Amino acid sequence: MENSSNVDIILINADQTDPLDVAQHFQGSSRFVLNRFKASEVHERLADHHADLIIVDLKVLEADEIQILTSVRAQHAETPLIVLTEEVGADQMRRLLKFNIHDWLKKPVDGEELKRTIQTAVRSSKINNNRVHAVISAVGGAGATTTAIAMADMALNSVMRKKKPSIAVFDLDFSTGNCGLVLNMVNEFQLGSVASSPRRVDSEFVRAIQKRHERGFYVYSFKHPELNTELNGYELVLRMLDAVNMEHDHTFLDIPYYETEWKDDVLTGVNTCTVVTELNLPAIKHTIDVVDRVKKLRGEDFPVRVIINKRVSSLFGQRIGANKLRELFGDTEFSYLPYDADVVGEALDRGLLLSEVKKRNAIDKKLSKYLQSIELTEEAAA
Repeated sequence: MENSSNVDIILINADQTDPLDVAQHFQGSSRFVLNRFKASEVHERLADHHADLIIVDLKVLEADEIQILTSVRAQHAETPLIVLTEEVGADQMRRLLKFNIHDWLKKPVDGEELKRTIQTAVRSSKINNNRVHAVISAVGGAGATTTAIAMADMALNSVMRKKKPSIAVFDLDFSTGNCGLVLNMVNEFQLGSVASSPRRVDSEFVRAIQKRHERGFYVYSFKHPELNTELNGYELVLRMLDAVNMEHDHTFLDIPYYETEWKDDVLTGVNTCTVVTELNLPAIKHTIDVVDRVKKLRGEDFPVRVIINKRVSSLFGQRIGANKLRELFGDTEFSYLPYDADVVGEALDRGLLLSEVKKRNAIDKKLSKYLQSIELTEEAAA
């Protein structure tokens, strides 16, 4: 099974360094994947390789070694960079800092210290770059669960062209654990066993409780209604969210319509927000309330989008037309998803994705266009 938490590292050795000095610390480790380059290969090959972190093993920062750092930053301006050298003076350290390095370690390097430094650098990078997408039910039965799952599946092949992303669905409806049921991936792990000690939640814990769908995305879904009233439930859920976010490039949250004590904290931290609703006035009223709530938390400029699900075509127009919806929603963008009872029903009954029931179904076609319109990456948001 592919491990979503592998750390991909590029190790670049200057001409005067021993290529085994650093590489030996990663032998036999499944946690770190090492790609080794010679200094002479940096200019030609580095642009085609993408990693979580770059290590440059230098001697004493002479002109040719400074050129290595220049080439690295020209091709990977934001990737965390760790530099290893022998003792350097204050002037040389100032030159190093200009390359926006994460850390400098003096040689010979202690293997455990190096690994800790790598993990800190990757964690800091992921906090800044990994993205979380809220998919909120305005009312019960609106279809947010199916929507969140389909979005995760589509995102796996539509974002981050340079590197296949790690995608997850996190089901925050602990009353039903419906994502797991919909996908026939029920998770029997007892979250109550760690509720009394939420600090136990870390990356190792997340890897132990995750399930991986055969299409490649990861699923976190648990039926534990007691978490909604558990004394430590609030801390446990937020720690799980933080740890899951660290593990995946994109996490899609299936957020229930009902109130929870962590709901505002979750909405405060997401990168995108989609409200899933139905085409009737009570549902539309609840949708407006959700949109207002998010904008109050995040500011008027934060983009909240609405998906009106289960739309049925009519020769004589909809009961609530587009003009009326524009009047009700104001500047909030909205779009429609069609209703296909046969495809949805068969998918739910068999634990399949919509695309597995019918490859080119109308729902996925519309949802794919919607997915392209939201800011899945920082580049798209800029």
